Amino acid sequence: MILFVAILAFPMLQGRWLAAPMSDQYASAYAVHEWQAEQWRASGHLPLWNPMIMGGLPYIAPVTHGDVLYPTSFLRWFLSADKVTDLGFVLHYILAGLFTFLFLRRLQISWVGSVVGGLAYQLSGIIISYARPGHDGKLFVSTMLPLACLALLAALRDKRAWGYPLLAVAVALCLLSPHVQTTYYLLIATALFALYLTFGEQASERLAPRLGRLGIVLAAVIAGFGVAMPQILPFVEYIPHSPRAVAYSGAFENAASYGVPWDHVPGFLIAGFTGESETYWGSNPLKLHSEYLGLPVIALAILGLSRGASPERRRLLWWMGGICVLFLLIALGQATPFYKLWWSVMPYVRKTRAPGMVFFVVSFCTALFAAFGAERLERRDGATHVRVWLIAAGVIALLGISGAFGHLAEAMAAPERVQQAQALGPTIRVSTVVGAIALFAIALLASAYHRGSATLRVFALGLPLLVGADLWRDGRRFWLYSGPPNETLYREDAIVTRLRGEPKPFRVLDLNVYPENVLMAHGIQQVLGYQGNELRYYDELLGGRPGTQNGGRYLLTSTKLWDLLAVRFLLISDTVRVPGYHKVLGPVETAAGSRGYVYEADTAPPYARVVPAALKLEDDSLVPPTLADPRMTGYDRVVLLPPRAPVNPPPLRSLPAPSASRARVTAWDAGKITVELEPPAHDSSYVLIAENWYLDWRVTVDGKPGRVLRGDHALLTIPVAPGARRLELRYDSRSFARGKRIALVTLLLVIASFIVPPAWQRVRPRA
Repeated sequence: MILFVAILAFPMLQGRWLAAPMSDQYASAYAVHEWQAEQWRASGHLPLWNPMIMGGLPYIAPVTHGDVLYPTSFLRWFLSADKVTDLGFVLHYILAGLFTFLFLRRLQISWVGSVVGGLAYQLSGIIISYARPGHDGKLFVSTMLPLACLALLAALRDKRAWGYPLLAVAVALCLLSPHVQTTYYLLIATALFALYLTFGEQASERLAPRLGRLGIVLAAVIAGFGVAMPQILPFVEYIPHSPRAVAYSGAFENAASYGVPWDHVPGFLIAGFTGESETYWGSNPLKLHSEYLGLPVIALAILGLSRGASPERRRLLWWMGGICVLFLLIALGQATPFYKLWWSVMPYVRKTRAPGMVFFVVSFCTALFAAFGAERLERRDGATHVRVWLIAAGVIALLGISGAFGHLAEAMAAPERVQQAQALGPTIRVSTVVGAIALFAIALLASAYHRGSATLRVFALGLPLLVGADLWRDGRRFWLYSGPPNETLYREDAIVTRLRGEPKPFRVLDLNVYPENVLMAHGIQQVLGYQGNELRYYDELLGGRPGTQNGGRYLLTSTKLWDLLAVRFLLISDTVRVPGYHKVLGPVETAAGSRGYVYEADTAPPYARVVPAALKLEDDSLVPPTLADPRMTGYDRVVLLPPRAPVNPPPLRSLPAPSASRARVTAWDAGKITVELEPPAHDSSYVLIAENWYLDWRVTVDGKPGRVLRGDHALLTIPVAPGARRLELRYDSRSFARGKRIALVTLLLVIASFIVPPAWQRVRPRA
């Protein structure tokens, strides 16, 4: 379970970082996690508010900040974020194989079969390629699948009390990963396996005790949710305020995007058939992963599924085969009519996309079948299959050498991608031949073992090594490394030095000088950045979700909106005349390898301002275009409130003059803002702050609790009475605090469930 992962991870010993351009870790996750670690060390607790990107947003609730509460994240207290990421990948790859091995052994599969099955899952294309896009959350959940199945097997079939708390731990870790979509499908797969263990196996036991154990399993799953409540409760509370509050982009086609199209299916057998990144010719927009199951693994799986098993094992094979087919149909997405039905009837599926990610369940089932096949070979069974493998390997090798599979790729490619398919032809040819050689070598080994010319020791060593080597040669393409972050993308350059030296708070509008969240790692606030589940009100204020078609149109066409968002600095890649801004630095070659110029506002826009009046609009959707309208005379005279705001401002007959009071930010940190009004406002007014509103902001005005509103569609707005002098705002998530209390109690119960039953068993005989 360690060998092939250790080979892939060897560059880490040289200080390399498992991340490359187009990886989620490279320009996004590292910055988020390093900033989290710095905040944690400085304050002694995890940050709950992230003010660095997208106008500010909750840190834990959106779940797309990554593994904030996952156990390995706490290593960032004393290790850099890149080292923790590397360690997390290596550890979970090893555990994925080990847990699968233990599950198979508990199914009473032989040692050889269990090792082959563990490698077949651990190194399967969908799992081993998580390293390329940096999808550690998917890896964490995929690692928990065999652990959850092991727990179910122990609890339901073997009647072991430790299976229940182990299942709770597995579920909790999935939820804390926190990859919601893969966890959703893991729960479905394990629920089907639990039903098999309860109703599918032949048993003389009465139904009542079996249902009782199934009920305890449900309680264990609920306990897993309880342990993860610090993540779940804030997330559930956040859903109505996220861009995914409605169906994913509102269309079936978007929800079904990034499934496994038919042109990927030959890639189950031929590594790299569709290519990836620049060489990809398939029908998805982008591909950074693999669905390679392995030609030897599929051959072993077919042997495992063929006749010869006991009736009990046949039932298991039929049931797991059904699970495999179900998840294959889901993974194929709109390639078959089935996904339309699934999308229509299953809850929450409309809010997701990329059904191809469920292929990890298909890989797990295939690994199980391959383990059965390896066990049959060990019993010197399947001689006919071995002879077929020898012939099939020769035929496949000949077809590969002739370029038949390369021509198949050209025929399947869309017209605009035929050139990529043609360029990939030699790679497909080599990959096909190598796969055929691996199958031929396994067939020779099995044949020699069956004839008695190879010992069991040789067979037990050779079969896993050959299976692992074939999968490793595909997986190594996805383990791409970069230099240490502080020496490459995240090193300090002249622009970073200049911006870090400016007193906070202010915001920077970066127009593609630095990728995604790089500035966040340096503690520099951005108007944009990348998050994936930011507050939807902010997206709407900018004129659509940034990064999508026509996204951010108000931000890019209305420089007046920059004043509302406190944009003091503008980063652009060339000189240009920007009204209200002047160049202060550049050209600079940035750490990202780009050229950058820094423009500063002629007059620093206020981060907080006193507005004398408010106006409710009947339709909340009218607020963003109104604010971006060139005829808008200024944001310091009236603040626009949503129709359901819990205040009733007096009607406006004309725009009032700007307030004589000025708001000055005297203290600012993540989730903490202090504002002083100089002089105090003479009349009732509103303090508008260039920080996003959310439910958990609290304010005191001169020491007394105040009210926090959402004004100008997305921003913090606090009504103040005449004479108010000082506002203290603090972000305090009550749902997170409530979740911690639930988690503590549940965790104690789970730990007790590990300890009490064995202790009771030791005490009871004496009694």
